Amino acid sequence: GLNKELEYKVTQRTSDLLLSNINLENSINELKETQSQLIQSEKMASLGDLVAGISHEINTPVGLGVTGITHLEYITKEITQLYKSENISQEEFEDYLENCKELTSSIHTNLNRAADLIKSFKKVAVDQSSEEKRKFNIKEYLNEVLTSLRFETKNRNCTFEIECDDKITILSYPGAFSQIFTNLVINSLIHGFEELKKGKIELEIQESADRLRLKYSDNGRGMPKEVLEKIFNPFMTTKRGSECMGLGTHIIFNLVHQQLKGTISCESQVGIGTTFIIDMPLKRSEINNA
Repeated sequence: GLNKELEYKVTQRTSDLLLSNINLENSINELKETQSQLIQSEKMASLGDLVAGISHEINTPVGLGVTGITHLEYITKEITQLYKSENISQEEFEDYLENCKELTSSIHTNLNRAADLIKSFKKVAVDQSSEEKRKFNIKEYLNEVLTSLRFETKNRNCTFEIECDDKITILSYPGAFSQIFTNLVINSLIHGFEELKKGKIELEIQESADRLRLKYSDNGRGMPKEVLEKIFNPFMTTKRGSECMGLGTHIIFNLVHQQLKGTISCESQVGIGTTFIIDMPLKRSEINNA
């Protein structure tokens, strides 16, 4: 009787354990699903920010171009009338030529500016919405991302310094780099430079045989130890009740670990600033053959 009872208990425990394992597995799968949905919605949100920022940026050069063309049209009509009525002086004609030169130069500059913005935006937007792996020059690419962030950064007195060999070309996910860099910059602007008159962001990139190391630093307000310990937790934010959901650093963490197969660490001191160090593998042979 005792053996049967013991056997029954063991069987019951085993089935209970199996059931709880199944429940645990389901919970983990649900969490993973939620996590990927969060990453997806964060991607779409940052794409939305990018669109809003870039359309605001493009308005200026396009507006100046339209103003220039309108003025050029007006002075051309005037000079044509003077010419037709044979009432044109040498001084008026020379003035017209001078104005033409200035206006066409201004229109040209502004249209080029708009075209450059659209080119940067296109590159960054396509990369952010796709998971494509491709070969790219890292310094050039991060400068493109900076261009697309100009709307956010120019309203703050903020300077950037990218220290990176011009020749570093890697085979990786530019979309992940764009997301990571964008989130780091936005974090510095929202949290680090809140009470700062002049913000400075430095990015130092070094390549060794089979690794890439990115060191991102700002001279912002920094974080106390208790915040630093939870920095990569989902929903960690120092701005409760605001629009900040606190997903920025968690998204960065996931992209570094899952997509780039690297590691990320954070150092910070109150009143001095914050530094993020990303270390990731590089396959030189792959890059050379790509």
